[in-house]
Amino acid sequence: MGPSVALFGPKARFHHLGIAVRSIEDTQSGLVKVIDPVQSVTVAFMQLGGQTLELIEPLGENSPVNQNLKDGNRLVHFCIEVPDLEEAVEICSKANFLPISKAQPAVAFDLRKILWVFNQKFGLVELLEDKSLAE
Repeated sequence: MGPSVALFGPKARFHHLGIAVRSIEDTQSGLVKVIDPVQSVTVAFMQLGGQTLELIEPLGENSPVNQNLKDGNRLVHFCIEVPDLEEAVEICSKANFLPISKAQPAVAFDLRKILWVFNQKFGLVELLEDKSLAE
């Protein structure tokens, strides 16, 4: 194991990996699916080796996940839970993570807010706000 780094703040913690799939049902049957019309995706969560995977299926032709599937990029993003989105963006911007969206409620996370950032070296990162981490 390498050193601990706080790219998103000292209380940030790993939440899940997002994996693009053509069909959640064909990938892993029996999962509970959540439709997120704002993100244009259907998602389902599963545990694998003690970690959470988010299976992401495109919802229609305009879904951003279609490009991942076309390019063969199955690993879409990793998600980090943070106590405060604005603070996390301020911290990660020092490591060249640029926000590419505004904070918005996410259906898959009981309307907790998410925000997307991008870094040329790390790729796409979803920040998920969890106010309980601030305590």
